[in-house]
Amino acid sequence: MMYQLPSYNPSDKISIPATFQTSLSHLDIVWSDVSETVGSKINPGLAKQRQADFLKGVPPKWLNFYPANLPLVERDGFNGLIELIEKRKRKYCLITEVSLRYQSGSGGSTLAMQVLWRFRKDLRCAKVIDSDLDTKELSKQVLDLFLLPNEQHAEQDRRTVLLLLDTKEKINDLPIKKVLWEDLIEEIHKRGINTKTPAVIILNCIPTDFTLKDKLILPPNLSEGDKKQFKEQLLQQIRLQRKGHWKVTTISLLHHKDSGGSALASEVLRDLSEEFTCETLTEPFKTDIAENKDEFEEEIENMANKLLSIYKRPVLLLLDHEDDKPLRYLLKNLLSKLQHAYQADHPAFIIINAVSKSAVRVPGDVKLKMELLPDEKQRFAQKRQEIEQKYKKMSDKFHAFNIMQGGFQKEDAKNLITDEMRKHVENHIKSSSTRLLGFLALINSYVPGSRLTKPLCKEFIKQDRWTVEEKPSLEMIMKPFDDLMVIFSEGEQKANCIRLAHPLIADACLNMLTEHKLTRSDIAQDFLKNMVKGKESNYEKICKSLLVTRPEGLTEKDMFSRLILDIIRENNTNQCICLLESASKLFSTDPFYPQTLARLYYIKVQGENKYKKAKQWAKEAIDRDCTNSHIRDTLGQVHKNHLSRIWNKIKQERGKVMKPCTDIDTRLAMAKSAIDAFDDEEKAAKDELENPKTKYNNRGRFGFLQVCKEIYDLRTLIGPKNPLKQKHLDFNGLRGSVEDKYDFFEWYLAFSKLSFKEEDPDYFHRDVEDCYKRYFTQDTQNEEKTLNEKKKESFGGLLHFLKSDINVCKQNLSASEKPRSDNEDQIVLYILANIILSLSGEPCEKAEKLQARLQKLWFSKEQGRSPEFYLLIFLLFWPDDAQKAKTNPPDLENCVEYMSQSYESKYGEHLRGRYLVPLFFLGTEGGLQRLVHALKPNKKGLRRLVHSKLHQTDLELLTERDESVEVKCLQRINGKVKNHRVFAVRDEQQIPVSPHDRASVCKQGQVSFYLGFNIRGPVAYNIRYHKNCE
Repeated sequence: MMYQLPSYNPSDKISIPATFQTSLSHLDIVWSDVSETVGSKINPGLAKQRQADFLKGVPPKWLNFYPANLPLVERDGFNGLIELIEKRKRKYCLITEVSLRYQSGSGGSTLAMQVLWRFRKDLRCAKVIDSDLDTKELSKQVLDLFLLPNEQHAEQDRRTVLLLLDTKEKINDLPIKKVLWEDLIEEIHKRGINTKTPAVIILNCIPTDFTLKDKLILPPNLSEGDKKQFKEQLLQQIRLQRKGHWKVTTISLLHHKDSGGSALASEVLRDLSEEFTCETLTEPFKTDIAENKDEFEEEIENMANKLLSIYKRPVLLLLDHEDDKPLRYLLKNLLSKLQHAYQADHPAFIIINAVSKSAVRVPGDVKLKMELLPDEKQRFAQKRQEIEQKYKKMSDKFHAFNIMQGGFQKEDAKNLITDEMRKHVENHIKSSSTRLLGFLALINSYVPGSRLTKPLCKEFIKQDRWTVEEKPSLEMIMKPFDDLMVIFSEGEQKANCIRLAHPLIADACLNMLTEHKLTRSDIAQDFLKNMVKGKESNYEKICKSLLVTRPEGLTEKDMFSRLILDIIRENNTNQCICLLESASKLFSTDPFYPQTLARLYYIKVQGENKYKKAKQWAKEAIDRDCTNSHIRDTLGQVHKNHLSRIWNKIKQERGKVMKPCTDIDTRLAMAKSAIDAFDDEEKAAKDELENPKTKYNNRGRFGFLQVCKEIYDLRTLIGPKNPLKQKHLDFNGLRGSVEDKYDFFEWYLAFSKLSFKEEDPDYFHRDVEDCYKRYFTQDTQNEEKTLNEKKKESFGGLLHFLKSDINVCKQNLSASEKPRSDNEDQIVLYILANIILSLSGEPCEKAEKLQARLQKLWFSKEQGRSPEFYLLIFLLFWPDDAQKAKTNPPDLENCVEYMSQSYESKYGEHLRGRYLVPLFFLGTEGGLQRLVHALKPNKKGLRRLVHSKLHQTDLELLTERDESVEVKCLQRINGKVKNHRVFAVRDEQQIPVSPHDRASVCKQGQVSFYLGFNIRGPVAYNIRYHKNCE
């Protein structure tokens, strides 16, 4: 059958041959005319039955959207997604995205499909089929859909692809979307595609747990109606978190300073004052941790104690301030204090973290939650009447719809479990039906969206000894619970998949089974031994999600999977061990089960013998994958944790610290084992870099420094004649290794961070610096002075002074000695020191003299110098109207190439996969003042820092895909795009620059951009095409 797709002109349609249709095997395409060609031939009875299945809980199919069925309810996010896609389809870019974050069971997949159905006559709409996903092949098929067969159609036949990506899978621990994004850009470049509109809009569905945390953004100039709607969204989030089981939850409220965000949040607290103990703290964090760590920690401790003192019922806490970074310390303190003392099934604290910003952007995503807004309740109530009228009593069985219409109440799901079901469980606790119900409840509760297959369930029930006459079918076995289950098909298969109708039903069933003395660990163990065993490949992903995958917590990843943590909360740590041991036997080559066991032993198990077991399992994990550096890290962590535990125990026994030489001996032996383990990890991490897609694992180096910091005090307990020193560790030898690893982290943390939105943990910097200070501070020296003297010796270290107090900067840099004229390292450091002094408002050498020093080196040798040298060439010699051109300046076109080569040689492998931070931007002033540093964006309330002219919000705006952005302190550079490459055009020079956002380079033509510099070279931010650009 010939189907149609929209052309460049949406009113025109293009017929697609069957051969082309079958070539797009990774895509489930929504044809423009599917409703007319297929829908008209659908049997009304079949359509009605399929809609009934959907309303009960079967995943949505395109058939559910045909005109023969009742229209589905459009949840609150529907119009938001439509508006975002309408905006995105007019953007100048190769690829763009819209995110739909949804709670499993909230209707997220249905909403996404509704949106594709809505756009099917306008855009080329397709859903990714994610079985055995190959992103390179997928990217080719997506662009085939954009271009149409064999690329023989004229340009006017191109049309943007709206691609629905709804999968939880990852590739090399990276989200599918990130990998697909890069593959799409590579394929676009390979085909030489230029386009005025996006080739692809990715509708990215992201399962999200909003019961723990969420972020709401309040822009300025909202109408009263929009403000009221925003308030309802805030109340919705509070109600949702109130139903959760977490001890502490957060709502990040980012509001424009003129939006009235603080007043709105205070109004919400007044409205809820009868349900919560309400408290407001304005500008609660008075101290910066970088300025005074001890004072900061004392402030956090006092704040947490005060909050705990007011807790009698759930506390709704409003923090109203301008810097939210210290919040994570308060959260960690509260969670630590509540760990054993708090057992309720609702949060003790819901924290609204209201942060005022000088600029905020309208969010680029839509959220769908298991909580209805008032207008949604009206729409669902009206739809229920229509459904009851059409389906009569049958509508009572539409559990998924009814749970949603009722507002996702746990009681509604619980009430679906009848007395007959309970009696069956009570009387047949070991029956196949009860056990299968347990398996479904377990996986649907902890791995939403998962399912069992009928053939494997049939094999399971064969384990029971049935007579030839009995031999019941699966349907007969599960009849007591069939009201709660749905059977459905995936792809072209017949109805082969089984799951419970809704995640809340799964939760209710699991709770009912635990009331009948079937624990979570019992069900999981039975599942492993009698369902998974012998069919491991069918259950690999489910078991990994149940037992290994660690979800994101409030401040970092949780220690273990949700199931393991729940079993631990039931005081069944031993059952967790049994479960993981069973899984480790079944998946006998998988290193992650023994790794998890090792972590469980050393973190959660009590008693000294736990470390012996932890080491055994950590070594077993290494035996299974000795090349994986992250697997090797666990053994080092076990030794390090054991070392810390013994030292803390010794310190608690006052008066005995000097006594037990055996304890010192034991500690040194442990330290040696830990250091050896981390050294082995570091070697494995280096070997992994041979794979160009591998991100460098820094944990071996970092673990080494943590251990060295821990054992440094032992030096005072070892006399000069004590042979233990030679037996285990040579502290003088360690000193050299400490300095090497400190040097590494100094540039590693100065030039890069985890991602644009994610910083490295604060303890990273702190532990690295503390270890260096311990080993290199002499008796008469001050620790900070020792550290600052070290920082003056390197480029990364000098950059640190841009984050320091102005007085510290002045004291350390003002007396910089003039370098020898031929020493590159000295000259580079001297020039950077003068740039920093200039930006700090302190006297410094004139730009012309600094240029002369650099120019002399350039002419003596252009190629083969350090990335830092080339960076300074760009900073000092970038052509500018504001300053007189230097005679015979360095060739910046060549400099780009030399710097790229130098970067790859010196830093490329270790910084692969990390975000290279912009160190400087080109500003509007002259001389050295035209440089605008980006290492410490301007924030209120911090003491005498060397503030940048950039505000934090400026940095955020620079990296967004909004061509209208204006940053007053920066100058726009004119340039052009040719063959997907960006050039700065100046004085007949065409200087290549890297686009910060590759997707923004979509066609040839004249552009402008803001110019930044990172350690790899010049970078174009916020690229804007000229209006007269063809």
